[in-house]
Order: sequence, then structure tokens, then C-alpha cells
Amino acid sequence: MAVELVVDELHPGTNEQIWLGASCLAGLRPLMESRPRRLVVVAPHPDDEVLGAGGLLQRMERARVETVVIAVTDGEASHPGARLVGCDLSTTRALERRVALNRLGCRSVRVSQLRFPDGAVAEQVDRLTDLLSCLLRPDDLCVSPWRSDGHPDHDACGRAAAAAAASIRVPVLEYLVWAWHWANPENTEVPWRHCRRLELERRQTARKRWATYAFTSQIRPFPHDHDGRPLLPDSVLRRFWRSFEVFVDGSP
Repeated sequence: MAVELVVDELHPGTNEQIWLGASCLAGLRPLMESRPRRLVVVAPHPDDEVLGAGGLLQRMERARVETVVIAVTDGEASHPGARLVGCDLSTTRALERRVALNRLGCRSVRVSQLRFPDGAVAEQVDRLTDLLSCLLRPDDLCVSPWRSDGHPDHDACGRAAAAAAASIRVPVLEYLVWAWHWANPENTEVPWRHCRRLELERRQTARKRWATYAFTSQIRPFPHDHDGRPLLPDSVLRRFWRSFEVFVDGSP
């Protein structure tokens, strides 16, 4: 699904208060938690796994479930001006991810970097599907972006994860990131009837909010880029500070 993702004062997206008051979210069926042998989280960019599934990551850590984050890209294209100021954005964003995971209390999470080109995952969906098919095991739980999230890399990762999981009948949960920006509670493109809600404890909510502040390159203005605007302003981050997370049940 192609949408224009613009985040600025003129395009603030759907207000978080509208989401919090939405009956479609309040009426979601609860996510029936299982204890898989392993949790595999597919992240298009460093931060997506925390924004979309930071609460679930904490729950799996507490249950002592082995967890692997599949880092599809290094997020190196988020700031084209990074080279002008001598910034190795791939390294910066990888360090931010590790700090965020530590703040979640998920120090044991292993990160596997695939190093696909940031912004061009859609051109290599078949290759990504093959790699994920090799990485997944029959007793895993796969968590990936919703395949219609609206960002090309997110959609491509979601499609690849869904195809790979279906090939070995692994259950899939899909998280939303940019859909919270462009969609609204009445939007029929979001499959609300297939969505499930995971309630978070107060400490888990607080940890997730603290973790989002680890992504300094995304939440603060970056030199020579984006007219001095952060990529993830508070108006966007608020959507991930909720006391619950939402997943689309994409199981085969």
C-alpha cells in the first residue's frame, strides 16, 4: 500500500487522543499470550522493534524466551546529510537500538543484521523471504511490521515475513508503526477484526517510553537535514507510549 508519509506541523497525522478514545481499539480482543520456544522480531529499521513491540519484548524477556531481532537494514538513509558532518549513521543507530533494548530490560536479545539497503527493501523481497525462511524455526513466533503499514520498507518486510512464516506454518503477529499516522479509527483498510490488544503493566509502559528516548538521531533535529525537524517528534512518539500494544494476527 502506498501512502505519502509526511510528518510536520502541517501533517501531524491522527491525533493520539482520537486513537485513545476510539471504540475500535477499546473493543479489541486480548492477545492470547503463548510461550514460544523463540521470538523472532523483524525490524526494517533500528527503532521499529521497540516502537511496535517493546512491550511484547519485555513480556518475553520476563518469561525467559529466547529473542532475536532481525535487523533488515541499518537505517543508514534516514539522514542523507549525515556524511556531511562525519556521522556513521549505521553505527549510531545500532548503538541507539542496543541502549533502547537495555532500557527495556532486554539485555539478552540478540540482534542479527542483514544489511539490506535502507529504503530499497521492496526491490529484494524474494531474497528477504528466502533468508527469513532459513532463519525461522517451526516452534518460533514471528513478529513483523504490518504488511500494509505504509512505508515501503515496512510493507516489504511484512510481506516477506508472512510468506516465510507461511512456508513453515509459523504464527505471525504484525505491529503497526506508520499506520497510526495515516489511518484513523474509521479506516476500513486496517483489519481491526483481526487485531489483538496486549495490555502492558505500568512499569512496562514506563520502560518503553524511556527506551524511545534512546533514538537520539531520530527524535532530535539533525544537522543539515529535514529543515531542523526531528523525524520522530513527540506527536509521533505518543502513539507508542500507550499502556497497550496492538498486533494484527497474521498467522497462516
